[in-house]
Amino acid sequence: MKKIINKNLLKKNPYAKQLVLYVVDKEPLEVFESTPSAIAKAIRGLSNNQLQKSPKKGKWSIAQILAHLADGEIVLSYRFRKIISEPGSKIEKYDQNKWAVNLHYEKTDCRKKLALFTALRNENVKLLKSLSLKEWKRYGIHSERGKENVEKMLLLYAGHDMNHLKQIENIRRVVE
Repeated sequence: MKKIINKNLLKKNPYAKQLVLYVVDKEPLEVFESTPSAIAKAIRGLSNNQLQKSPKKGKWSIAQILAHLADGEIVLSYRFRKIISEPGSKIEKYDQNKWAVNLHYEKTDCRKKLALFTALRNENVKLLKSLSLKEWKRYGIHSERGKENVEKMLLLYAGHDMNHLKQIENIRRVVE
């Protein structure tokens, strides 16, 4: 799959621009597929206390990031399937901070969340690899970002992965 950089996406949404810049020189599907193993490597050897430790007040711990990634993968799994099966469908936003508080990310079992994230991601990779070129163009209408096809969603999530992987690596240096 070729890299997709839509200049309109970058102009309209600074967060999307930030995510795209993480993968501008990478193959999004390769990043997407390799993230679970990269995270496993990044947390190898850390204790549960280190995984639960926030780098500073108001910032997520590695465990909280992994809970976020697992829940995000649940959402993405649904979104991919919805727009592939029902092109033009609405894609609702969600408030990650409310999810973190109300789903008790601070108490999460990091390794279980990584296992869930890995299993869901593997299924999503299989789905994406099975798509025809026409199916990659199927889209939904995101409540904040507008029209998003499968390609664009993959690009954003690959950048999202890189962002959180860098956060995990930085937190590791603080908690070691």
